[in-house]
Amino acid sequence: MYREVLQNRNYRKLLAANAVNRLGDGVDSIAFTWLAYTATESASISALVFAANILPTALFQPLVAPVVDKWKKKSVMMWADWLRGLLLAGFIGLLLQNRLTPWMFVAFTFFINTVEAFRIPAGVAYLPKFLEGDQLDRGINLNQITDQAFTLAGTAAGGVLAAFSPALAMGIDLASFLLSGLFIAGMKVDEVVDEAVRESGYWTNLKGGFQYLRKNRAFGIFVTVALLSNMLACVFSALAAAYVSGVLHEPPTYLSAAEMILTVCGLVMVWLYPKLSGHFRPSILLTWFMFGVSGLLYLGLAFLPGLTGTGRTAAWALLFVVMGLSSGLTGAFLNIMFVKVVEQAYLARAAGVFNSAVTLSMPVMSFLLAAVVPITGIPVLLGAAGVLSLAVLAVFRLRGNCKILDAMV
Repeated sequence: MYREVLQNRNYRKLLAANAVNRLGDGVDSIAFTWLAYTATESASISALVFAANILPTALFQPLVAPVVDKWKKKSVMMWADWLRGLLLAGFIGLLLQNRLTPWMFVAFTFFINTVEAFRIPAGVAYLPKFLEGDQLDRGINLNQITDQAFTLAGTAAGGVLAAFSPALAMGIDLASFLLSGLFIAGMKVDEVVDEAVRESGYWTNLKGGFQYLRKNRAFGIFVTVALLSNMLACVFSALAAAYVSGVLHEPPTYLSAAEMILTVCGLVMVWLYPKLSGHFRPSILLTWFMFGVSGLLYLGLAFLPGLTGTGRTAAWALLFVVMGLSSGLTGAFLNIMFVKVVEQAYLARAAGVFNSAVTLSMPVMSFLLAAVVPITGIPVLLGAAGVLSLAVLAVFRLRGNCKILDAMV
């Protein structure tokens, strides 16, 4: 199924670049979050670090996408990886010298992800430069499978390294940036920048990206659903370390195990997506599978502290198995459908607007969590997120907003 697309040399190099990037991200997702919490012993700081991780995407992607459209995407991706590596090297240096302060965790996260705001829209627009048709679909799907597989390897290592050697964990993340840039530098794609876009003004390109959101109704549905889904997802992401350590009183490997379960189950569903996609309507995937399962997860987590021993471990694993299967199926659908509902000329700008819109509420939610969690406690917040998820599900099902996508498959 994937043999033909793997014969493309440029695709193999891009796949390798994304693989090592995801390996580093997997390590970082556990190690950096755990390091930030253990260094400060503050759930509020953990939430602020998570906000700083998301804020550049929400603020800068739609602003830099018109500039990215004027440049060759290969150069943008390559230099973005190397610059992120340089910033992380500075963080590691301060870590080894024991000179890190709480605000530095927030600052480094913010600047590293500001650079990534350039890379993401470039990456979305680059793949269709050398793949098309069925090969493009398979290329996107295989890239997602590879991403999840290497994220799994990274999270497995991250849980161990977080407890024993945070500096080594950060070093692996640094190496992933440098290697990714090298793989991209070796690609040979006859990339031509659209002269109309190159010669048009910045504000014209920026305005065109936002206007596209209004003109393409299917794209608008994508943005709305993903915005709400990510807003809900950030509740656990922002409080995960504090929840596992401060509420459940479990080691970092407990969180790492959850990430591994999510990744493995998601990987299975992405692999099976070509065979399963015909059995589920898009309107079902974007409502029951996204918000219904999210509600189940949060309500389960809210009551989990009442369980002990084997019962708690089994419930913890089951919740993330269900969530992983659901997120794998919906994630594969969104990734493949995005390049179908958006015209190629708008891909970078649409990706910038999309990524900004879907994460816009996440930093606000993280700051809100930082302020509210000392008052309510984490289990109450998780229960509220579960109720909100089910309320969003009810609204979408009653209004039938997502049915427009049913006619496109």
